[in-house]
Amino acid sequence: MIISKENLSTAADILKPHHKKLGLLFFLTAIQAVMFSAIDPLAMKFLIDALSEGDVQTFIYLAVGVTFIATFGRVLIYYTALTSQKIKNDLHQNLTVEMAESLYNKPYEEIAEKGRGYFTSRLHDEARQLSGVVDVCTTLISGFFVSVIGLSVAIWLSWEITLALVVIVPFLYFLAHRFSGKISSCTERLHETEAQFKSILNKAIDSFKYVKTHSLINQAQHRIEEGITEPLDARYKNTKIAAMYQSISSVFLSYAELSVLIAAGIQVILGAITIGSLFALTRAFGMIVGAVQQLSSVIPHIAALNGLLERYRVFTQKVESPQGASEIAAHSELELHNVGFSYGDKQILKDVSLNVNHDDKILISGGNGVGKSTFLNLLAGFYQPQQGRITLAKDKEMSTALYPFQFLPGTVKENFNTLSLKWDSSGRAEALINELGLQECLDVNYDDLSEGQKKKCQIAACLLKPANIYVLDEPLANIDDQSKENILGLIERYTKKAAVLMIMHEGNNFKDKFTRFIDLKGDGKVTVS
Repeated sequence: MIISKENLSTAADILKPHHKKLGLLFFLTAIQAVMFSAIDPLAMKFLIDALSEGDVQTFIYLAVGVTFIATFGRVLIYYTALTSQKIKNDLHQNLTVEMAESLYNKPYEEIAEKGRGYFTSRLHDEARQLSGVVDVCTTLISGFFVSVIGLSVAIWLSWEITLALVVIVPFLYFLAHRFSGKISSCTERLHETEAQFKSILNKAIDSFKYVKTHSLINQAQHRIEEGITEPLDARYKNTKIAAMYQSISSVFLSYAELSVLIAAGIQVILGAITIGSLFALTRAFGMIVGAVQQLSSVIPHIAALNGLLERYRVFTQKVESPQGASEIAAHSELELHNVGFSYGDKQILKDVSLNVNHDDKILISGGNGVGKSTFLNLLAGFYQPQQGRITLAKDKEMSTALYPFQFLPGTVKENFNTLSLKWDSSGRAEALINELGLQECLDVNYDDLSEGQKKKCQIAACLLKPANIYVLDEPLANIDDQSKENILGLIERYTKKAAVLMIMHEGNNFKDKFTRFIDLKGDGKVTVS
């Protein structure tokens, strides 16, 4: 089967919300197909027969009528094209939004591993390509009606010659069965490798300063060249299989069309049909051949669509919560039970157990590369422990400001408004904006701010959420020395009744702000004091 039952059901599900517009589109497509496949060859027959018989009046009436119908048909084509694009746009938008929901339900490990370029490709490029299911449906409808109506006209004109079409169907079915599986698997590989390459390309672009500083342009080009090889190879193989299928089917159809033309010419010589019937039969058969070619050419697109639907179905599948994630801490705000975690070859935690109480202010320290940020991501639930479990007390909220940080698209003010509505904290937001001096940043996009302003926005966003635990990674980074004491005091005031876990490289200068200290040793061991 060209498309699996599961993916056929998936296609029906994504089209269902647009069923009214699709119904209109399919009706317009069917009307077009009937008009051109029936009226065109029959008009040709009667026009030429009238001309041959010298019936000028009938010829003029027919010519005027055909001109009117043709004009109406072209207007119909225009309106159908606009309707089709509107549906594809709506479908593209819906798919991107739905896949975004699935993205935010995926484990952070997967997001970090594959990179933003990969998921940009999945959410935008593949959603756009999936909207091509509309074109596949209209092509099938058009091809079906043109084939059936054209065949009916051809049978009415000469059933003996039309009988030759019977041999085409099994041959095309054989070709479709032979090639569709290969096209589907090649398409899946193509889209996966393209998504991976976009991740590579994004990283290469993000490393601009690094490349320029160390004169690594040749090395960067080499990485890009290596990365693009696989998707280009997959695209070539996909094109090769599709082109081979279309070439074989087109050659066969051309031979069939020529055979019918010769047979019809012989019947004209023998007086079995008129010259008008010859032209009409040739026209009808040309339309049938065109429709059959259209249907055969859509088979590679259906096979490719099958691959896209499979990827979409897997991407949007519900991810089960990790075992133990629903457990509740029994005695403290946050508890670690014999937790073990490695990142690559580095052991971050090894059989670590500790409790975080409701009024703890904890400074997390350790040398560079020991996994302090990874530790915070574990506590926040973005990573899952490979051994043991981490539990949060019932009905407790956590707020974080972790690296890398990014606001949603829009201005700083729009993001703060969103958070204020979410957490019903408009008064808190206004106070934080004033205390952090963010008034001049409100109408600016986050990416256009200085690093110090960005850090202040991160702190404000973290503190806007009423929480029982606050987790902050280097809140004083890029903050001027004169403001550090004030910002720490602000964090202290807003988290007075909550637990705080914080990484600070210069934490020794502010030890009086903390009640407990966690030191990561780099070999999986942790000391708590």
